[in-house]
Amino acid sequence: MFESRDDALYARVQELEGRVEHLSGLLGALLNDERRYEPRFLAALNTVCQAKSFGHVAVYFVTGRTARMRLLVGPENPPTTSVGYGDHISGIVRPGEFWMAATHRRGLKAGFECVFTPLFRPAS
Repeated sequence: MFESRDDALYARVQELEGRVEHLSGLLGALLNDERRYEPRFLAALNTVCQAKSFGHVAVYFVTGRTARMRLLVGPENPPTTSVGYGDHISGIVRPGEFWMAATHRRGLKAGFECVFTPLFRPAS
């Protein structure tokens, strides 16, 4: 009885060690990816952008005039899928997707800022 439990425990430890080795390899690939140094940037409101890599888009109120804001994301240009609305919105975009921080009225000078931050991409 103890032998089979020991064998099962040993097999499980071997499996977990293999997973740790795999994850360590993925982490090494991420750390060696020069694209992780791509800078974040401010994006203009009501302007369609296209993501070159995975990224996080944050839209937030700073000061000044308020507006009804939406974060639109999708494969079409302009994007039509709303992933959030309000005075603080954020979402993840995938490589190739279009995205836009949209006010309820085009051309409205609102007190919001929109920032895109590239994220690490998973190793292939």
